[in-house]
Amino acid sequence: MSNGKVEEMLTQLIKVVGNIQSDLQGLRTDVQELKTDVQQLKSDVQELKTDVQQLKSDVQELKTDVQELKTEFHTMQTINEERHKEIMNQFKLLENDQDFIWEKTVRNEREIGNIKRQLS
Repeated sequence: MSNGKVEEMLTQLIKVVGNIQSDLQGLRTDVQELKTDVQQLKSDVQELKTDVQQLKSDVQELKTDVQELKTEFHTMQTINEERHKEIMNQFKLLENDQDFIWEKTVRNEREIGNIKRQLS
């Protein structure tokens, strides 16, 4: 083999190795970028998990608050019903007293009328 052919083969081999090294460096860069992206995704997923846990906690707190409000509302409703019954009973007593007073007034007016007729 001649020196020219060996040199030509070596040149081609060096070009091929150079291209492979360039491609390998590009792949290394891509792999590093992928690792960075994966790490960022893991971080984002962890952040989402934390947010979801916080939301679950907030929802549970809201459920507790709603339950307390329901209990308080029921208590207030019961108290209002009792007060309403008490007020209605008082009105009934006043109505009965008024009816009694009117009956007595009418009776007294009749008696006064009868007395006036007897005296005249």
